[in-house]
Parts: sequence; structure tokens; C-alpha cells
Amino acid sequence: MTVEMAFPTLDDEQMREVKRLGQRLEVRAETVLIPAGQKDYPFFVIESGNVKILEIDEDHETLIATHGPRAFTGDVDMLTGRSSVFTARAAEDSVVYTFPAQQLRRLLASCPHMSELLLEAFQSRRKLLDGLPFLGVRVIGKSNNANTLRLREFLYKNHVPHTFIELESSEGQKQRHVLDADSLELPIVRCNGRTIGNPSMWEFARCLGIDKSVEGRTFDLAIVGGGPAGLAAAVYAASEALDVLVIDKVGPGGQAGSSSKIENFIGFPSGISGNELASRSYLQALKFGATFIAPEVVAGLESDDGEGHRLRLESGQVIHARCVLVTSGVTYRQLGIPGCTRFEGAGVYYAATSVESRACADAHAVVVGGGNSAGQAAMFLANSSEQVHLLIRGDDLAKSMSAYLCDRIGNHPRIEVHRNTEVDEVCGDDCVEMIRVQNNATGTVTDIECSGLFIFIGARPHTQWLPEDVLLDEKGFVLTGTSFFSDERLRGHWPLDRAPCDLETTRPGILAGGDVRSGSTKRCGFAVGDGSLAVACVHRYLNGFS
Repeated sequence: MTVEMAFPTLDDEQMREVKRLGQRLEVRAETVLIPAGQKDYPFFVIESGNVKILEIDEDHETLIATHGPRAFTGDVDMLTGRSSVFTARAAEDSVVYTFPAQQLRRLLASCPHMSELLLEAFQSRRKLLDGLPFLGVRVIGKSNNANTLRLREFLYKNHVPHTFIELESSEGQKQRHVLDADSLELPIVRCNGRTIGNPSMWEFARCLGIDKSVEGRTFDLAIVGGGPAGLAAAVYAASEALDVLVIDKVGPGGQAGSSSKIENFIGFPSGISGNELASRSYLQALKFGATFIAPEVVAGLESDDGEGHRLRLESGQVIHARCVLVTSGVTYRQLGIPGCTRFEGAGVYYAATSVESRACADAHAVVVGGGNSAGQAAMFLANSSEQVHLLIRGDDLAKSMSAYLCDRIGNHPRIEVHRNTEVDEVCGDDCVEMIRVQNNATGTVTDIECSGLFIFIGARPHTQWLPEDVLLDEKGFVLTGTSFFSDERLRGHWPLDRAPCDLETTRPGILAGGDVRSGSTKRCGFAVGDGSLAVACVHRYLNGFS
């Protein structure tokens, strides 16, 4: 990625289109075009003069960039509708063309040659912030604390620029004093000019400007879960002019978003991180007009008065949808051993991203599980940990892990595979310090000192919110299409004369895909396939299966 990609200039043809569609404004020096914290802020193209992009906190200003003639303001939040993380101010008398936020999509749609340029620049600018003196949202707390991890995961999943400051460091103590936050409960958050202590997720979203109301709206398709299946469905459905809503508890990405690297996904021969794949898919869906809300949890799903469905959210919002796609995914199971629940977020983790990996930098990490997610986590953690211990219950890693990954793990000097091994206990004072393991073949008990225990075993589907007439299999996964219709014992649960669509559940108009679907292959590529197929089912349903 280069600075040129983040800060390109428009050519003559693109400027003609800007002048045709935009509104010309003459602004004086020091005029604030975009104040920090403004939602749905406008898009500006500079014809003459200069516009500075600044981070302003209290009386302190940090220059992020300067846009000159033929350059433009904005980043990915132009499409998300979130509040601005920066201030844009005219550095001198300038002439600019402005577009209201909702008109930006029209510009992207009418100018394909410009669309690619803008979207690439928006993504690159957000990435460049990591290397700039830009604080963004500040989180001050203890890294091995569950509440701190909860906030950092939300920021990570929603691609919010932020800085984490360890409380015990000199900078942490300084920030706590500067923000007059000695009496606030940890972790302390500074966002959009506010300082709050240990906020709930809804409070946090409001402070960040991420919260969004869709109360009372009716959508063609409501997607519950923002993992690969949900994101694929959002992209395809929105690109085909369906009104799409994606609801997620944390943010885009799902389980795949926590994967350090996905190497068997088509089109990425050198692999791609789950977070990067989620980010690209999220932006693509936004480009086509999909709406995302997080953090939101569906509390109930009921039949609407008409032929649609009504979703009740835990926040109190009620949403109507003609079709619903359940892609709520799964959660890795707990080990059910002493100390495991106590240390969740304080050394016990169910994901291995840059957020969690810091807990065991230059120390020992333990990964439990024999699937691809566990293997990728071990490889990722080995980049920064002194030693990674991979624990599997059986004696053959190749039984559930891809061959290429088995080979890499076997040849990695900092990964040790412990076969026939299970965890008996997690030990420590304030955080994980050691685990006690047992060889299930010999009965030998061993202690392993470590700073992080990463668990990737089994899967519990998120289906507890579904109505009773949506049939589940014996493990709680959703039955769809031929998996129930071809079974004489289950066919009676289907209420219509026509056969169900491949991904349709036992309630017409409610579909399921990805990991939550019974019989699905738990791989990112298969989930994307389910999301794509679901859109074909949605069209058939909305068109009366004509």
C-alpha cells in the first residue's frame, strides 16, 4: 500500500463528473467543513485551495493530512454513516464541491471508473492511520481484563481507529490524570470528546457514533449474523436492489473475522486475514446500500400480520422483514474445567487476533483444538510468542486439519504438538499463569507455564432465539431444505404444498446458512456459497416461486 493509493487526485473526466453532480461552494480560510463527531458528514472535492484533516482533542491539534486541488476528503465512514473521527478545515480560501452523504452512492454508481479510486483510497487511509500520530478512540485499562477485551474486540471488529494504553504504564497514569478519570471504573474510554468508565456495549456504540436506529422499517431481507455467509448474502442481495439489513452482536466478520489467516479461500493465493476479508466484504455491501447495525442481538422472531416476519431486538427496536436469513454462526465450546470461566478475557480466549496475541508476546501460549482454526491460531501466535503448545485429544493431527497446515505446524520450530492431551485445570491469580494437562493414553499429568490459553473445540450454534416452528437437529443446528423434506418423519413440519428452497427452514421465508445450518461444512468458502445461494432463494420466495 502506498501513500499515492490513499491520496490520489482526480483526472479531467472525473472532475467534470464532480462538477456536474456536486454543489460548488466558496469557503473562507479556517472554515470547518466537517467537525469531529458529525454523523453522515458530506463528501468534499477540492477545486482550489487546501483542506487540512486534523485530530482535535481539547486544545491539542494533530495534522493528519492536507488535501490540495483535485483531492477529496473522507474515508470508509462515508459509507457506514458513523460519526467522523477527524475534523476537516479549510487551510486557506478555497473552492470545493460538496455531496451530501446519501448522494455519494449515486456518484459511485454513476462513475464506475471513479468508484474504484474512491473505495481504494478510503480503505488505504484507514490503514495508514496505524502508522500516524493518530490516537482515535482511547481505551485505558488492563490488557488481561475481560471488560477491556470486550471493548477492544468491538473496536477491532468494527474497524474503529483506536489506541489502547496499559493502565500501569506511565502513559496510562498520565492519561487517567489528564482525563480526570481517577474515580471512573476501568476500563476508561475517551471518544468524541467524552470520557466514560466501563461502558455497556450500547453506551460504547453511542459514544463512538456507531449506534443506528432502524425502528419500524421494513426490509426485503434481514440477515442475522455478519460472518462470511451473512456478508456474502448482503453483497449479492444489495447489488440486486434488495433492501438489506445485517444485524450482529459485535460487528462484521463472525468467527472467520477472528482467524489470523485464511489460505484456502479462492482468489487469495497468499492467504488473507479473516479481518481483512470481512473488511472488504463489509465495504462492498455498504457500497451497494446494505444497512448494518451492531451491537444488536435478536431477542425474538415472530410472524408479522402480513406474510413477513417481525424481529424484536434486545435494544427494544422492532424490525419488519419479508425474508430472514439466519447466519448467526456458532461459538467455540468452553472446556468445562476449573478456572476456565474465571479467566475468560484474562488469559482464556476463543479467538487469536492481534488483540489477544499481545497477552502472550514473548511468552508461552497454549492452543487447544485440532481443526484449521486452531492450526491457523498456532501459526499466528508463533510469530510473537516464545513457544506455542498445540494440544489435541487424539493422536493424528491430519484427521481434522488440512494437509498444508499440518505440514507447516510440523516444521515450525516454535510450535510443539502434544497428542492425546487434555487440559485439567487453568491456574493463576489475576490472569492465566499455568495450565495442568493430562495425557489421556498414559495418565501422566504435566504443568505448562503460559500467558494465554486459546480454545478452538466443538461448536455451539446460536439458535436459542429462533421460534419453535423452526426445526433443529439433535445438536441444535438448523434443518433446511431436503435435510428435513426428504425425511418422512420430518416432512409434516413443512406447512406448504410446494417444496422448500434448499436453504429454507421449516418456516417459509426464514432461511439458514453457514455454520449454523445443519450438515454444513465448517469452512469459510462453504459459508460464502451458502450466503450466495440464499439470495437466489430470497428472490424465488419474494416472487412467489414463479
